[in-house]
Amino acid sequence: MRRLSQAKLGLTYFLVSTAEEAKLKELGFVKGRKVELVNLTDQNAIVVVAGSRIAMGRETIDNIFVNEVLDDKKIVDLSNLKTGETGVVQKIESDIATKHRLMDMGITRGVAIYVRKLSPLGDPMELHLRGYSLSLRKQDARLIKVLVKEV
Repeated sequence: MRRLSQAKLGLTYFLVSTAEEAKLKELGFVKGRKVELVNLTDQNAIVVVAGSRIAMGRETIDNIFVNEVLDDKKIVDLSNLKTGETGVVQKIESDIATKHRLMDMGITRGVAIYVRKLSPLGDPMELHLRGYSLSLRKQDARLIKVLVKEV
């Protein structure tokens, strides 16, 4: 069991307990429900629960306890995803200049990337993230490690 504030971005957890049970129950925080931490800063967090994104203060998520969901998913290169699959960015493994270029395109940890289509020869890939489409070479996609997300 761990605090939600210590959870990894993009992974799914099961809710165990909350300190402010009545208040959070109205928002969908019910024991056993799946919870996902989407974004975390020093003071705020964005959490997905019951299909809704909820912004919360750091104090609140420090009082929410979760357990990891045990599954056989593994982290793969973005280039390994097929058309129609979605992955959540876990890491960019490259030199600092390339990493900054990819991050400037909106590819950051915790972002969901949907593979819209592949060109006839498979390179480049057309991706959808943050409400826009992006074409990315397979060479760059190999540097991005994602957790395959079930639909």
